[in-house]
Amino acid sequence: MRKWNCLFLVFILLAFLKVPQAACGEEPIKLKMADFFPIGHISYKNSLVFIKWVHEATHGKVAIEYYPAEQIGKLKDLLHLCSQGVADIAFIPPSFYAGTLPLNTVTQLPYWTTALEGARVYRWVMAACPELSQELMRYSVRPLVVTSISQYDVGTVKKRVRSPEDLKNLKLKTSGGLFDKIAKQYGIVPVVVPSPEIYEATQRGIIDGNILSFPSVKGYRVNELEKYHTLGLRMGGYPCLWTINEKKWQKIPEDLRKALLKVAEKFSDYSANSWDEEQVNLAQQFEKEGMVIYRSPREDRAKWEAPLKGIEEIWMQDMEKKGLSARKVYAEFNRICGEVVR
Repeated sequence: MRKWNCLFLVFILLAFLKVPQAACGEEPIKLKMADFFPIGHISYKNSLVFIKWVHEATHGKVAIEYYPAEQIGKLKDLLHLCSQGVADIAFIPPSFYAGTLPLNTVTQLPYWTTALEGARVYRWVMAACPELSQELMRYSVRPLVVTSISQYDVGTVKKRVRSPEDLKNLKLKTSGGLFDKIAKQYGIVPVVVPSPEIYEATQRGIIDGNILSFPSVKGYRVNELEKYHTLGLRMGGYPCLWTINEKKWQKIPEDLRKALLKVAEKFSDYSANSWDEEQVNLAQQFEKEGMVIYRSPREDRAKWEAPLKGIEEIWMQDMEKKGLSARKVYAEFNRICGEVVR
């Protein structure tokens, strides 16, 4: 009996040693993560993967409480809320905060195509140019996840687009800022349409179509209206950030910070790959439903790039009017695109 009691105690001791420290009475570090994605959205699903990976990588010592669908605050307020610590981690798209994070919009320039290319370009530019992270640190937040979705494409109701000339005079919903300037280079008439009104504006013919990613086409249900679409154009990129509150970051032990950064880099590629896969899958789905999709071949890249000549100079001049070191940042961005984009 004594032998069995000893074996039992050894077993319990070994089991105890294998249990993560946070499960043995130590409270995990709790981080509130906020974004605007509705439940079921591809980025919502990706966020759940990120949370799981963080839990595993930190052995339960970091627990993320997730608040999707603007539960903590509107997208326009997320940077402020993260700065104030209302949210510890927040989704911040630089294109939406162009006035606040102007240099971070460099990766919107149409130099890459896929989300994976965009994610790697943005990560590398962020690492090479401290000016980008400094824009964030002014608001007491730092970059955690640096990634991207794919460049936007064109969907139309009546006119098929197969060449740059086909875009001239089309009234298309754009996302403002640099997206408008890229559209104008092609002769497009950019139209501002609030997100909740995209379907109705397309249905009523107020616009001829939309410049969106495929998941957004599905999200706004305009695949029910658009008969034609492109795939593989460069109508402006959508870089993305998940920032973390600086004060909260400094309170996290060094080993856990390293674990978080390792997960963030892995997740950057994972998230981008999932967007690229979604683009392909939705294109196939839309084609089965009757949509005609023009896939831009690599050999046509030069003719699509020709109308965009000088767009980088427009961006740099806009930045220089604000007293920013745009040419240095652009030079790094251009160099990195040459290494990443194939």
